Amino acid sequence: MSEEPARDDNYKEVAKLTYDALLEMRRLSFGAQADYGKWLISSIFLMHGSAIGGLAFKAAATGAPPYLAAMLWFVVGLVLALASGFSAWWNFSLGAAQYDMWARPLMLFDRAAWPSTARHAGAITFTKRLAITFGVGSVLVLVIGSIHVLLAWK
Repeated sequence: MSEEPARDDNYKEVAKLTYDALLEMRRLSFGAQADYGKWLISSIFLMHGSAIGGLAFKAAATGAPPYLAAMLWFVVGLVLALASGFSAWWNFSLGAAQYDMWARPLMLFDRAAWPSTARHAGAITFTKRLAITFGVGSVLVLVIGSIHVLLAWK
């Protein structure tokens, strides 16, 4: 958070604007948390689930084909997608909690209540990187599984 305002005559105005901005960021964080989680889980599950369903359907029609082992890649992809979605949800939850800690009505009148450094900064960075790592891993596993199927078909 930025430094508290220096002049007494502007403090209440700046504090009110900052307080309102923090409440809005908290509201947006909660909204992003819900929307992102729904989109991510739906999209990645659709890709991996379709691959598993397609391979299982094809296998049922022809017996146990050699590409059936590739389904494991897509199952791992589903697990990674879940881990990515959970990490992103956790990240947005920490962000919203941070804004909630900062947006204290007392800051409108008391300079000592001005938002300080981010208490959840390390956890927010960690969960963001975790979500990205799991998400990229899920996409890579999708590509690897597809290559496995392609090579097994040849």
